[in-house]
Amino acid sequence: MFEISSEKSIVYWASPYELIAIKNSSKNMITNNLVKTRFILDKILNNFISPDEKVGVKVHVGEAYNTRYLRHDYVHEVVEVIKEKGGIPKLIETQGIGMETHLVKIPNNCVICLGSRKNKEDHYNIAHLHGYTETIIGAPLEFLDGEKGLDGKNVKIDGIHLKEVSVASGLFDFDKLVLISHFKGHPQAGFGGALKQLGIGCVTKHNKFKAHFSGSLSTTKRCDISKCNQECITACPVDAIRIEEDSAIIDPSKCIGCLGCQEACPVRKAIKSATYNDLKVFNERLIDNALAVVTSFGPEKIRYISFAFDIPAMCDCVVNANMNIVPDLGIFGSNDPVAIDQACINMETAAPGLPTLNAEGEWIEPVAAGIEKFKAFNKSLDTTWQLNAAKTNKLGNGEYELIKI
Repeated sequence: MFEISSEKSIVYWASPYELIAIKNSSKNMITNNLVKTRFILDKILNNFISPDEKVGVKVHVGEAYNTRYLRHDYVHEVVEVIKEKGGIPKLIETQGIGMETHLVKIPNNCVICLGSRKNKEDHYNIAHLHGYTETIIGAPLEFLDGEKGLDGKNVKIDGIHLKEVSVASGLFDFDKLVLISHFKGHPQAGFGGALKQLGIGCVTKHNKFKAHFSGSLSTTKRCDISKCNQECITACPVDAIRIEEDSAIIDPSKCIGCLGCQEACPVRKAIKSATYNDLKVFNERLIDNALAVVTSFGPEKIRYISFAFDIPAMCDCVVNANMNIVPDLGIFGSNDPVAIDQACINMETAAPGLPTLNAEGEWIEPVAAGIEKFKAFNKSLDTTWQLNAAKTNKLGNGEYELIKI
């Protein structure tokens, strides 16, 4: 844990407005959002990167069939600026919960693959499809938690709920971290921004599971080894499953919640899922994860840039992110993850909502300016849970000064 200054944090902001002009004049191009990305980076990376330092650029490549993920163009600008400052950038990411993709048959005999970010091979493939490759962006992609998302370093903390967190071990191979966030909604966190990139995006499957679930997986009365080939034992990467009499038994002290056994089991409902955490608890646990990431890596070695473009109600990690519910808000930069997320939420709340269509194809009245949009679309959510937990864990300052670029 570290001390937060009583003074306001600085958040730099570039408006999403681009001057409409035919010619590529200097007056026109200075309003271009890719150019303004560089202006923000010049502020937050000033005297931050030394020559030949290894700089991890934390990204989220987006789930398969999601069309709202952050365009690779913006990440390319981040990489170019890091190179100009003498750093050696590398895109970094971690694996999602689960071990295997799923084939889903939909009408008209169409079969699609869902859950494409659970292992190195599938994750690389979706990253390539979305333009997150060295050829396009200018830096290679590395998975901090290894091929299956299991490689971590246990970090002791005094969090709200958690006392130990498995931080992705590859993070510690870097000298500095530039964390890129796409600001948008989220079905459990309320919103996704810098804090969620830290608390879910930089930990192993074990602590992703701990954030989402309480307890551990267990077998049910349906488990009968005469009906299977003990696929669960083969699927478990930590040898947490043994056979006793006619059933498989999961050792909760070894289980890391990767869900591999549940995905591999051919007997429906033979493995009981852990209980989903209350949404407020989920937010507090992801912030505990974030605390472990920041304190173990070093808060002074991290900078944050958030892009508030294409803002739907759902996250980049889901397949159907929905329509945009609020206009583009611009680009934000800071050295404080709480301040940058708070600034994004405040601007989203102040902005007018956008009209959206319902399932019947009817236009829905937009949410009025002054109302927090993500909670308006999902009454069970509250964006203050995440921010308040971050302040409790002293991850940053909710008070900020917004400086327009």
